[in-house]
Amino acid sequence: MRRLRIGLACALSLLGTVGGAGVVPSAAGRQAEAVQQSPVVVSGRADPLALHVTVIVPRAIGSAFLLEPGVLVTAGHLVKGLEPGARVTLRADPARAAAGEAVLIAVSRDLDLALLRPPASFALPLPEADATMAAYRPLSAAGAVPVRDPAVLAQRRRVEGSATGDTMRIPGIGPGLIARLAGVAPGFSGGPVLDDRGRLVGMIVAIRHRPASGSAFAPRQPASATTVEEALVLPAAAIRAEARRLLATRTASLR
Repeated sequence: MRRLRIGLACALSLLGTVGGAGVVPSAAGRQAEAVQQSPVVVSGRADPLALHVTVIVPRAIGSAFLLEPGVLVTAGHLVKGLEPGARVTLRADPARAAAGEAVLIAVSRDLDLALLRPPASFALPLPEADATMAAYRPLSAAGAVPVRDPAVLAQRRRVEGSATGDTMRIPGIGPGLIARLAGVAPGFSGGPVLDDRGRLVGMIVAIRHRPASGSAFAPRQPASATTVEEALVLPAAAIRAEARRLLATRTASLR
């Protein structure tokens, strides 16, 4: 798992200790991936793993999901250095979609967002609806994390948490909503975040580990218990608006 490196010093200073979701794959593990099977509904609400796709590029592993028919969205920093037309490897739940390759359509200059065109056979569900992220509302997210087996690239994982109510805007990354998600880790960038009704809240673009606020009256806790994991989430509305702009620009350029 590697730190987020997007060439923006202001991002590191504003967000604190930030980790990107790209995890560097080992050379031995580029031929296989363990995929965690998951039902479409968990605990009465939609499971983000049903929407999740693992994205594999030459130097990193991240996540993506289908925003609209024929358009996958992922974090722009995962495909940094690639030109439109480049191909990236996709992995999903084999019960729903086979492995395949996607074509890079466009990368935003204003948001940490990229668009991919999946193969026609890559049939995944779409988010049912969009939602705003209200403070303390339960959230769930999906991502890809490294495993110890050197023959395996990554395992898809679901994490739970809630919205903090805080927001942040970072140039080149975009307006972010801050969510507290236990277990979120590099490999989650580009992954979907859903609310407790299964609606799309947004996409993870960065993570950080920060000290938890504790009471002076509480007994002393070990270091592992005094930090919390937070994610910076691009709102669904911002993603859709920028995706429409990028697609319109691309269409106009092809005329």
